[in-house]
Amino acid sequence: MKRLFYILAFLFIVPAIAQTDCIEIPNGNFQEWSANDDPVNWLTTNMGDTYGTPNVGFDMRNVFKTPGKFGFGVRIKNASVLEMLKKEKPEEFAKLPPSIKEQLRKSSFSGSLFTCQGDCEGATLAENEIFMRENMSFPVAKAPGALCGYYKANLKEGDKLWIWPILFTDNKAFAGGVMPGETASVISKSTGDWTPFRIPLRILPGRKVAKATVQLQMVNSGFPVTPPYGMSAMELAQKYPSTDGSEIFIDELCFCGEADYIAEDDPILDGIDLGGGVSENPNDDGNDGNDDDNSENIWVATQGNDANSGAKTAPFATLQKALDVAHGKRKSGKKATIIIRDGTYNQSATVQWGASGLPPLTIKAEHAHQAIFVGSEKISNHITWQHFGQDIYKASEAKLHPNMIAAVTDYSNPYQNSVPALLVNGEVLAYTQAVQQTDGSYFISPQLTMVHPKNGVVLGNASVEVSVLPHALKMEGGSSVLVTGLRFKGYPISSLPAGTVEFKSGLDVGGNVNVSNCLYK
Repeated sequence: MKRLFYILAFLFIVPAIAQTDCIEIPNGNFQEWSANDDPVNWLTTNMGDTYGTPNVGFDMRNVFKTPGKFGFGVRIKNASVLEMLKKEKPEEFAKLPPSIKEQLRKSSFSGSLFTCQGDCEGATLAENEIFMRENMSFPVAKAPGALCGYYKANLKEGDKLWIWPILFTDNKAFAGGVMPGETASVISKSTGDWTPFRIPLRILPGRKVAKATVQLQMVNSGFPVTPPYGMSAMELAQKYPSTDGSEIFIDELCFCGEADYIAEDDPILDGIDLGGGVSENPNDDGNDGNDDDNSENIWVATQGNDANSGAKTAPFATLQKALDVAHGKRKSGKKATIIIRDGTYNQSATVQWGASGLPPLTIKAEHAHQAIFVGSEKISNHITWQHFGQDIYKASEAKLHPNMIAAVTDYSNPYQNSVPALLVNGEVLAYTQAVQQTDGSYFISPQLTMVHPKNGVVLGNASVEVSVLPHALKMEGGSSVLVTGLRFKGYPISSLPAGTVEFKSGLDVGGNVNVSNCLYK
């Protein structure tokens, strides 16, 4: 009997001991809920109680209160327009061709959760920069070693749950989180039992963790199991919404374990931007002071020559040449850094590196935003402008330059939709289909170009440029690449409304490339 007592006592004591290892996340056990299935201290992608108008009455929420491991938990289940039509308008649903049904089914309202301590919804709708760094973050007592929790999942068609914890210093600089190459942050296995998970976190040298934020995002099979590092991962997640019907249950989230600090000479730091993005000093040029001594540095300058060696005293003229040389160094097991001197570069580089697991490559400006890649040229001399009044002009020909980049319309991936940028007196105008209503805008198509310049500028007397290069850098594959501190101007821009998607004008890079502290204007 005594032995049984000891066994029972041990079973009750062990969970208590495990809990002392946890650094609490506000409502990380999802016990507290608002009246409309929004967990307290979390921002959800719920659209409200109904979709569209109250007459429709269809529930488009995808975050729900559910029985958890010990009490309540959270359930994320995608909802789609197809579900709404099937339930609310069955006759119209029956008439839809199978191809349209499939398209709607894959246009799910992909579920997500963000930690939230303030008016996160209002900050998001206002597109307020404070959203990420203030309202989404919460204080932590000490630096953690991992994010721990439990999950159950019923994932369809290769869907995944991406969990992204980020650690900050008190002055909002990036302090640590999931490191490049880490796969534990993506859950892809379905299970009907509560299953523990642990996402390792690492702390940058010299950074004191004071705040944290956590994001949970449903994504589809296109999202990599090893997500790209930093903000590139968030942008990629938006491109891959999960499919209809996938669901996952999460409970008992907390930070756990002892902090794992990265040594200053750890090679993993070569793939991390310590100066750009969420940094203490956004004007940091990333120059570590060792450029003269590092033989693996490759220099590019406006007065360079591709017949040179690429040394600081004998730079290359093109980024393409520097990339080719850098690839050779990486294949031999060496990391490489391409440093681009101040100046204006009218050029385009393309690389297709299928290899993975190569040493890190950094492409950076010698001084932040002073290496400027320009993808536009002045329009043809014979183009004239017909003035319609109200500062609206029509071009005499739709094609403004013999090499003008054509618009791209990809309905399968609207994030790739683009139009050639138009610059008037050096300033990029905004693309719109209603130029008569928008000062500083233009509309361009294969048949027509209309412009509404700013401040009453007369186009006949202005310098007008249009995109003639598709990108400054197109990179496929390669792994562990960082692009930082560059400026891109005059390359094709997104044809989607402003604010819909961050379109990296001048860059066409995949998920293995981390981009930070670059300008696109």
